[in-house]
Amino acid sequence: MDQKLELADKYLIHIFTWNLESPPPNQKGFPDRDYSKIPFENIRQNMRKLVQQNYSHEGDILSAAVLAYGIATELINSDTHYWVEKSPYNEYFAEKIFSWWPEARCIHILRDPRDNFLSYRRKHPDWRPEFFTSNWNRSTDAAIQNLKLFGESRYLILRYEDLVQAPEDHLKDLTEYLDIDWSDSLITPTRVGAQWIGNSMFSDQFLGISDSPVARWRENLSPSDAGIIELMSKRHLEAFHYPYETLKQLSFSKSLCVKWRVAFWPIRRYLAHFSRITSNQSKIVDRTENFPIIEVEDK
Repeated sequence: MDQKLELADKYLIHIFTWNLESPPPNQKGFPDRDYSKIPFENIRQNMRKLVQQNYSHEGDILSAAVLAYGIATELINSDTHYWVEKSPYNEYFAEKIFSWWPEARCIHILRDPRDNFLSYRRKHPDWRPEFFTSNWNRSTDAAIQNLKLFGESRYLILRYEDLVQAPEDHLKDLTEYLDIDWSDSLITPTRVGAQWIGNSMFSDQFLGISDSPVARWRENLSPSDAGIIELMSKRHLEAFHYPYETLKQLSFSKSLCVKWRVAFWPIRRYLAHFSRITSNQSKIVDRTENFPIIEVEDK
């Protein structure tokens, strides 16, 4: 158990080791945040007490970490119904989530993949649209499968565009879904109780929920990249009522190029994966027998 709690310190509550004078590595890349007033040691000790009181599986450590934060910040009170966890890739662990927390509800926010790619590319400029879309499709497939397995009463798919274009309507629906009372604070984004200006990849600052990021791809994404995303995600675009338009507007030569890239993407991905394996094996040989190696860069 001590080892598991040490891992929890490192991966669950490490963000609260914030230090403005001597910043730890976890502060890198977050110039707009300041968690220095949140007592890390208080959270750490409360997490251990809660685990001692109630532990039956690893998920109880996550519960304890969240509740310990609520205790330290005095955000937990008699009206508290739920705690929220929003790490990426939760859709792949829905079965585990529901086995650990039978009363859990999952809200899967689905966004137009063209806008989604445009946003992700700001942080990952080396990402190709083929790579992104194959992962977006996989995530959406998982969401649809979870909806079939667990039902809408436990797993809800909500379009990002619907939420930001009519936030009050959809948030009121969500309060009913979660069985919580409506509050005007739900349409005013906050972080640690203070008003929050958002985390836009485009460095936009918002005073509230904004729909300005919707369809931004039309002005900022090349027709070829948009066409690749549309071709690869066509069945999901149609199923969730996103416009399928760019590929129809491309010239014959550009359309042919897009279709060629999509058709050969599985082969290119396999070769890139094989190159990484070959490169890693070569590095092992180089360390053990000092053989020269040729580095293969994954494009």
